Amino acid sequence: MKKTVVLFFLLMTVLLPVMHGTPLRAEDTTAVPVEEKNELIWTVRVSSFQEADAAWNFMSYLKSEGYSPVMVYLYDGQGKGWRVVQIGDYPTRSQARVAGRLFKKKVKLDYMIRSMPLAMLEERTLDSRRTPLPPRPTDLAGKVAEPTTADAEETLTPKAKLLGAPESLFYELGQRDVLRATGHRQQNVILARIMIRRGYVEDGIRLYAKLLKIYPDDLELREEYIGALIDNNETEKAEALLRRWLYLDPQSPRALRQEARLRLLAGDYSVQIDTLDYLLRLRPGDTDSISAKAYSTQQGGDWLGAIESFSQLIDAEPYNYEARQALSNLLMQRRPRLVLTPSVYLQSDESITTTLGGLFSMQITDQTRGEIYYANTRIYRPEGDGIEKIDKNVNQAALLLKRDFTRTFTGIVGVGAFEGTASGVSGALGFDWRIHDPGTFSAMIDYNNPWLDEPSAANYEGHYNQLSLTYDGFYDDTWGLFLNGQLRQYQLGDRDFGNKGIYNIILTRRLLADPDLFISYSFYRSLFKYDDENYQPFVVVEDESIHTLSASFSKSICDTIVFQAAGGIRLDEFKNSPSYFGSPSLAIRLGRIELDLSYEYSSDSGLAGGGETQLFSGGIGYVF
Repeated sequence: MKKTVVLFFLLMTVLLPVMHGTPLRAEDTTAVPVEEKNELIWTVRVSSFQEADAAWNFMSYLKSEGYSPVMVYLYDGQGKGWRVVQIGDYPTRSQARVAGRLFKKKVKLDYMIRSMPLAMLEERTLDSRRTPLPPRPTDLAGKVAEPTTADAEETLTPKAKLLGAPESLFYELGQRDVLRATGHRQQNVILARIMIRRGYVEDGIRLYAKLLKIYPDDLELREEYIGALIDNNETEKAEALLRRWLYLDPQSPRALRQEARLRLLAGDYSVQIDTLDYLLRLRPGDTDSISAKAYSTQQGGDWLGAIESFSQLIDAEPYNYEARQALSNLLMQRRPRLVLTPSVYLQSDESITTTLGGLFSMQITDQTRGEIYYANTRIYRPEGDGIEKIDKNVNQAALLLKRDFTRTFTGIVGVGAFEGTASGVSGALGFDWRIHDPGTFSAMIDYNNPWLDEPSAANYEGHYNQLSLTYDGFYDDTWGLFLNGQLRQYQLGDRDFGNKGIYNIILTRRLLADPDLFISYSFYRSLFKYDDENYQPFVVVEDESIHTLSASFSKSICDTIVFQAAGGIRLDEFKNSPSYFGSPSLAIRLGRIELDLSYEYSSDSGLAGGGETQLFSGGIGYVF
């Protein structure tokens, strides 16, 4: 009986490692203590290289795509070293799977899910080209058993019986771990992407075409080639390839997705949505199609449809951060919102303008949004040598309606009233027209607004009418262009005081994306003409020609805090010395509560008396 028990334990000692696909030796089966860093983490492996330059170039490519990759040095079953690139480590396999699927959707590369001890990850990580390579383990023996699962994921789980397993159990590479990036096709696909990203578009597209001739049956490559053509406005080539593809396979999901992208580019949103709906009937639950439909309906102006599609996508992919963020932004934009905006404006002549404003906005119908605005403004200036005293309270209230007539055209109408200087009824009429995707043209007529930017006007019942035309565009997330022209008619009580013409040009260049860093040049020109040269109860600046060079900075410190700063220098052609300004601000988002704090200093007010100004402002918002 004792011999039988001994033989049984010996047999289990040999068979247990084999059952788990591990080439353990008898001397390795002694259990060892479990340390904290022996916990398993799940990694997303996306490529493997033997050549150092190719590996580090691929790391740079992933960083340019927004990832924070890690390189670990691992050995295969023959003891050959590989530089393995991973995009993340996760405590659970399901989180790693989601990260892998999102990676493939964005970068179009394969991936594999593997587990390894945390201590092993730290020991094998190569932080730079100068990091010494880890030595080949002395206990490597034989080839590692090939994975057999359908999705190429490692299924080993640490158990008490395996605590004595050799180190190589967790990091040896089988043939399926050596990803296709080491092969001709994938290296050239990566090269084509890098060419296009760096501006060598024609060379990148030619390389795609060459690869497609070598691999004509590679549907993934064909889809990526057509996508590159669409991204770079080669729509005729893309359409010809798609027609041929859909003729051969009318139900190809890959071809239908690219067909939907073409329709989006052409502005045929209804056709695009029909294509995606057809694709979803063929493949219910296809997350790529649901994602495309969500973003398409949002761009097409159907925010209710976009909310529904994003909700479906999040149900299918709970860890899809981009979809969650898009849905959250949509809901925040459309929910009822209350914002309080206090401010204090200090001028060098001791004028103090204090404003407490409030804005409530909500969606009235699918296409119509309403805003109710109220503000109390107190303008105070003590009496001085040749300076009259000002002590006025101005109350304003207004109702504004915005209606989306089409995806690109929004009409605006408003009515209001004010009292405290002059008193009366105000009105507003205008529109926003998105004339092309990067740019919007706006026109607005304002009637009978209180004149508050010139403190002296408060003593003379100042008010004005205005016509404003604006173009605001931002191209390729790099260049911005802002154009604005205004005509103002000022009145003091029932008497015309003067007219002012203004135009402003701003050219902006983005230098960095994270953090956001912009530089801008602007030119501001204004000309004021008195209606009656003999009636000038106070003086205004008649002629301005100002050049401004400025920079702005924005950085998310965490998910809830955003720091911003702006500053620059101004030169007025009619003044002897330049002026400067600076403005730091802080935005805090705590769920449905939004807080904003900002300060602005300027060494020149721009008014006739000149002098420095300071503005303290804030915002307290709540989204219902």
